[in-house]
Amino acid sequence: MKKESLGYFVFCASLTVAGAFVKPLKVYILAGQSNMQGSAHQSTFAAIGDDAESAPLLKEILDGSGEPVVCENAWVAYQTTKGGADTTLRGKVKVGYGFDDDRIGPEFSFGIHMDGALEEPVLIIKTAWGGKSLAVDFRPPSAGPYFPSQREKDGSNIPDEKAVGKYYREMMGFVRETLKDGASIRKVVPDYDDKAGYELSGFVWFQGWNDMCNRHHIEQYTGNMIHFISDVRRELEQPKLPFIVGVLGVYGTDPDQRRFDKGLPVTDFRKTQFAAVAEYDVKVAPEYRGKLIAVDSGPFYELALSEIYWKRRMTGEWKRRLKNEEMTQEEYLKECAKFEFGDGEITAEEKRTWDRSSSNAEYHYLGSGKTFVRFGKALAEAMLDLEKK
Repeated sequence: MKKESLGYFVFCASLTVAGAFVKPLKVYILAGQSNMQGSAHQSTFAAIGDDAESAPLLKEILDGSGEPVVCENAWVAYQTTKGGADTTLRGKVKVGYGFDDDRIGPEFSFGIHMDGALEEPVLIIKTAWGGKSLAVDFRPPSAGPYFPSQREKDGSNIPDEKAVGKYYREMMGFVRETLKDGASIRKVVPDYDDKAGYELSGFVWFQGWNDMCNRHHIEQYTGNMIHFISDVRRELEQPKLPFIVGVLGVYGTDPDQRRFDKGLPVTDFRKTQFAAVAEYDVKVAPEYRGKLIAVDSGPFYELALSEIYWKRRMTGEWKRRLKNEEMTQEEYLKECAKFEFGDGEITAEEKRTWDRSSSNAEYHYLGSGKTFVRFGKALAEAMLDLEKK
C-alpha cells in the first residue's frame, strides 16, 4: 500500500500484524548548528570518570572492553557539511556522527539512552550545519521574509533571498527523503519492517550562537522559534509532536557572573529561548499546543575547564606581547594578579585536566565529552517524559 504522506505513515504504525501488536520504528529528529554537530572527541571520555558524580556514565557509553558503545537497536541518518562538501552518514549510533569520525554530538548518549529505555527500534534523523542562524538560514516559512537591519543595509550585507530559509528546507527535505518509503528507511535501518511502520516521536532543536551574536536576530528569536515549532509540526502532520528547545549554555547558567568574555549578550539570548517555550501555547492555534519543553545545556558546561581555557588564552597573548616588548614584566604580573592567574604558568594539574577533558573551543563547549554525554542523556530523559504526557 502506498503511503501518501508522513502523517498517514504514522497512522499505519499502530496496525497489528498476524494478530499481534508490532512495535513501530521510533523516529527522532535532531537539528541545529555546530553544537548539534558535536565537537567532543572520544579521547575526552576518560575524564568523565574523574568526577564521582559523572563516573557511572562510563558504564553506559563504554562496552566491556572499554571501547565506545555501538548500539544494537538505534541508528542515525545524518546530513551535514564536512570540508565544504555536503555529507550524508548512515549507520548504528556510535562515535563518529560529530565533526569527524572520532567525535560526538548529543546524538550519541541520546541514542544510547533511548536504545536502553525503549523496546522499539530507534532512528535518529540528524541535520546540523555550523554557523547557521534561525533568523536567516533556518527561517521558518510562517515567519515571513527576512527584513535586514539598518547595519546590514548600510554595509550592503543583506542576505540573498535564496539563503533565507535554505537550511529549514534542507532539514525538512532530508527528513522526507529518509522516510520516503521502506527502501529509503532500510538504507539506515536494514531490518526495517514495512508492516510495523514508523512513528514520528520527537524533535530536538539545539542552536543559537549565530543569533546570539546579532542583536537584530536576538530581538526576533522568540517569535521565529514559535513559528519554527508550529511549522515543523504542521509540515510533518504531527500537531502534538514532542518538541525540545535545547537552550544555549556556553558560559553556564549565569553568564553575567563570569570574569571572561562578558561582552557577549548570552543572558539576553537565553531569555529569548525560554520565552519561546513559555509563550508558545498562547500564540499558536489550539491543535498545535502542548508537549514542548526547554532543556538547558548550561548546567552541563564545565566552568572549571573554561577557567583553564581563558588562563591559557590570555597568558599566551600576554607572553607574546612581553616577548615583543609590547608589555613590561610588571604589567604582565599585574594582569595575572587581576585575573587570579598566579605567575601565569599553567600548573601540572591544570595541564592534565585540560589534556584529558578538552578538545575544542569554548563556544563548542570546549569539546568536552562530559558535557555532551550528560546533555545528550538529559535530552533523552526529557523526551521520554514528554511522550508520556
